Amino acid sequence: MVPTPIVVPTPIAIPTPIVVPTPIAIPTPIAIPTPIAIPTPIAIPTPIAIPTPIAIPTPIAPIATPAASATPAPIASTSDPEDVPSRRRIPPLDTPGPAAGQILTLDSSITSKLPPSQSPVVPRRETPPAVNPTPNLVLGYVPPPDRLFEGNDIEKTVWGIEQIRNQEFGEYLGVKANLPNQKVMMAQFQQTLRNIEQETHKRSGIIYIISRVDRLELILVPPVGRPIHYNVPEANRKALEPVVKEFREHITNPAKIGTSSYLPSAQQLYQWAIAPLEKDLQNLGIDTLLLSVDPGLRSVPFAALHDGKGFLIQKYSFSLIPSFSLTNREYKTVRDATVLAMGRSEFVDNKPLPSVPIELEAISAQWRGQSFLNSSFTIDNLNSQHANKGFRIVHLATHANFTSGQPSNSYIQLWNYKLQLNDMESLNWRNPQVDLLVLSACRTALGDREAELGFGGLAVKSGAKSALGSLWYVDDGGTLGLMSEFYHQLRGGKTKAETLQLTQQAMIARQVRIENRQLLTTAGNLNLPNNIQQQTQDFSHPYYWSSFTLIGNPW
Repeated sequence: MVPTPIVVPTPIAIPTPIVVPTPIAIPTPIAIPTPIAIPTPIAIPTPIAIPTPIAIPTPIAPIATPAASATPAPIASTSDPEDVPSRRRIPPLDTPGPAAGQILTLDSSITSKLPPSQSPVVPRRETPPAVNPTPNLVLGYVPPPDRLFEGNDIEKTVWGIEQIRNQEFGEYLGVKANLPNQKVMMAQFQQTLRNIEQETHKRSGIIYIISRVDRLELILVPPVGRPIHYNVPEANRKALEPVVKEFREHITNPAKIGTSSYLPSAQQLYQWAIAPLEKDLQNLGIDTLLLSVDPGLRSVPFAALHDGKGFLIQKYSFSLIPSFSLTNREYKTVRDATVLAMGRSEFVDNKPLPSVPIELEAISAQWRGQSFLNSSFTIDNLNSQHANKGFRIVHLATHANFTSGQPSNSYIQLWNYKLQLNDMESLNWRNPQVDLLVLSACRTALGDREAELGFGGLAVKSGAKSALGSLWYVDDGGTLGLMSEFYHQLRGGKTKAETLQLTQQAMIARQVRIENRQLLTTAGNLNLPNNIQQQTQDFSHPYYWSSFTLIGNPW
């Protein structure tokens, strides 16, 4: 006869001599959930009402907290580290006794006599769930961070978004953010924006874009006043995802350069993501945007969003940031900085880049610095030049690829070495500080979460304050035109974001083009070598200019 106070930990078939103790009601035919967050709403005990993953709480009104005896919802709604233990906690007993908070196990003298098929499973220690443990081609977070939008405390919501962003980039790139305490975070963020305005005479605002299942959430953090929050139910994921995909496909397709097929999706995305904030941006006088956006949106060429009259870049300068707390927020003008320009034009396993020699030559002619081509473009030379001469701008004209998988899959191609993303910290670009890294021929797997993390985290991982790179590979003529105009504009003492804005505006206005084998820019004309095929070319289509995106510090 087996003693009465034995608790069966799992819903296995129990031999009849064993009596289940009465304090704990265990429905024998139903599988009891293991003490981890349930990823999908399957095998849920029927006595407890569990919300499905589609039921999203409203963003403003608080949601009633479940009773203590309720089973946790199957979708963990935030990645706040403090919440992780609660998602793994065993539901409390209805009538807690001495065994409350403990896991009871069967004595081995009993379990050894059970058939192997009925032996209890020893629970494993589970690791905290990763942010977005889903396939890479995904829009937004899965599960969505709905709990962040419960209640009316928008500052708490922003703090939670910063935490999720930091966790996501930290898990992938191993970078750490210095996120202030929730009570002082907003005051510190806004003080930083005001300090930058005093130095640059540019007013900046942080915009968070979060894709939930049933709506798009927009939050603007201005330099003064409370954060401003809008939600756009029309831009639910089912509606948003195909428009994002269509926009990218049309704007990146060289066969559509002579068309405006991108306009319908460009205008729709503007109406959803920017237009609700438009009056606030105008009233506050904000002209520089720091965009912290969800997975699946980080490879969107925001510069080419269109309001029906013009492109976003014709109104605002901007940079893409992982989070504000992961962004280097110091300002120092680069007008008098020196440039280290290195590049490679010849490749064995990739297409040649015939404009690289003239690109390096043009940059060196405009800026104080040095240039190195092909066989002198080595990792040792890159390290020694930076360490000995403290170049504040590093320009790398070579193939770079941001792709799916581990950070080691993404790389910058040097002459005899692939500089992998996970090794970029070894460059020690924080000492001396590199203010700007420029990659003129990089390519990103558009819409891929891990590729976006690599591209979006390029500045913080490398140690540079800011990085300028292309989302897709643009042909030699377009790249040469944009880079020549960019470095000319950079000498004017503008911020980096404004410099890129002026460059892209000049391309839209056809002030940057190729005519009769000459490159025309606002700085003058440049004769092109014979190995560049274009004789006449117009770069006004967003295919040529919207690929280039500033990452990190916009100032």
